[in-house]
Order: sequence, then structure tokens, then C-alpha cells
Amino acid sequence: MEMKDIGERKIIDSLMEMFSTIVEDDSFYFNKDDIYILVTTDTITKKTHIPEKVDPQKAGYFFGALNLSDIAAMGGIPRYFLSAYSVSREFNWEYFLGFNKGLKSCLERHSTKLVGGDMKEGYDFTATGIVIGEVESNRIMKRINFKPGQVVAVTNSLGYNAAGYFLWKNGEEKGAEIMLDIEPRIGEGRYLSYLGVNAAMDLSDGLFSSIYQIKKQTGTGFKIKMESIPVHPLALEVAKKYSIPIKEIALNFGGEYELMFSVDYEKWENVKTSMEREGFIVTKIGETWKGENTILYGEKEVIINERGYEHFSKGTFLQGRRE
Repeated sequence: MEMKDIGERKIIDSLMEMFSTIVEDDSFYFNKDDIYILVTTDTITKKTHIPEKVDPQKAGYFFGALNLSDIAAMGGIPRYFLSAYSVSREFNWEYFLGFNKGLKSCLERHSTKLVGGDMKEGYDFTATGIVIGEVESNRIMKRINFKPGQVVAVTNSLGYNAAGYFLWKNGEEKGAEIMLDIEPRIGEGRYLSYLGVNAAMDLSDGLFSSIYQIKKQTGTGFKIKMESIPVHPLALEVAKKYSIPIKEIALNFGGEYELMFSVDYEKWENVKTSMEREGFIVTKIGETWKGENTILYGEKEVIINERGYEHFSKGTFLQGRRE
């Protein structure tokens, strides 16, 4: 049996069972006095994640941002970063320097200090990051806090990065840069936690994948309204140009680093108004309930069977997506 016969989530479930470990959130956390220490890690490879001709500084910034995103999803502040690399002896030195300049730019923007790492010889360029952050114990946002009867909302708009992929796939080189044009929503996460929001996660695997994971973990279902989704204008343009269903770009593709969160109905208007006052955009896209995950297209409500992006499992890839 090969990894592709199992799929990413079953692989992770098997490891969790083997090690008797429960993974609940975007980051591992443990209590120290009146704060939680947050620890998270993420890996990218050049072959899988970085298209050819992408500026190495853009790739390095992307690497930093996707690692910091897990801290943002828990309302935390990133403090320290460790990076580990596996590269071939023939790998381009200037590219490697540019990649790290991009990483440095991301870390400096978010007041995060590089404190160590590792370097090994290998075959493909692989970069692994570890982030250590912190959040006040009364402000941590957890996946397990999603519960029925709440408003579900997202930050900013969805589909921008996926639109970049389809542009790139169809020969428009600018799409490659757009694919990697992400920003960890540290500010949004911090302010949401300040306003009393205690349930959130990032959408790195896509919205459909996120609600599937939460339903599996907590039993809480989601009722999403398609007409309420804040779809990025570029996603609408690309969907029309290449005849791609908008839900595939905005909801099922992945590569998204916005935050999805839930909040009690009576708190929603205050959260929305307060976030807008600080310059943050949040949009209600549905509600949580005790039933299955569903999406409403006009008057038609259907069960969501899609599970978003998953490594190793070919059936979850969109046609033409890189593997």
C-alpha cells in the first residue's frame, strides 16, 4: 500500500492513534501562568508549492506567512521562528539567499525573531518552519469551541489565491505570484479574540475542508449561504473566463489563509462593527447547527460532500491541479 492509497487525513489519524495524541487546533498549546504558549509547524517543497519563475523572495515570504497563520487562527502573537532546510548540493545559492530574504521580511513585519534551525543535504528543496507564540489564557480561540446556534463568518474575501492558480495553469505567469500572495491574519485574530470570539481556524485547506474537519471533531454542522460568500473579484473573473464553478475556486480549493470564526448571535453586530472600526473586514456566511454541513443555493439546500484539499489523495484534487 502506498501513501496515495490512504490520504493525508487518514495518515494523520493513524499517527494520532499510534502516539495516543489528540490534535485539536491549528497549534499545540500549553498553559504557563496566565498565558498559553503556542507551537506550530509547517513544511513546503519547491516541487509541490513553488511554481517556476516565482521570485524567491515571494516564496520565502509565503513560507513565513503560512507558518504564522496557525498562530493567528488562535488569536496569538508569534514570537520565535525556527527554520530547517533540505537542499541538494547543486541548488542555486542566490535563490536560497533570496528565499531567506523573503522570510526575513515576513518575520520582521510581524515582529517575530528567527532563533535557530537546521540544514541538511537532500534531493528537493524542502523548508520546514516552527513557530512559537503566545496568547492570553482568556483570549485563546479553539476549534472545539465551535458550537450549534452561532453566526459563522470569515475575514476579507475568498478565492483570490485559487484564481491565481488557474491563471498560472492557463499560461498567465502572473498567476504564480498571486498563488503565493498570502498574509497571516495576525491583527484580525488578535482583535477577534479581544472582542470575545473563542472559536476560529484558518482556511488553508479551503472552507469545505475546514467545516468537514470541525464537524468530525465537534459534531457541529454548518449551514452556508452561497450568496453570502465574499468572493474576490479576481475569482469571479477567472471563474467566468475558464468556466469553473465559483464554489470550486472560493470554497473547495485551498491555499486560503483567511480566518473562519463563529460567535453568538447577540454578539455578532458588535463584533462586525468593532472590526470594521479597526479597518478589518468580516462577513457573515451562515450559521452553525446540529445537522449536516449544507450549502444554500438560492432556495435549494444541499449536503456538502466535498472535503477540500488533501495531500496524497488524488481524488480530492481539482482537474489540472499540481500534485
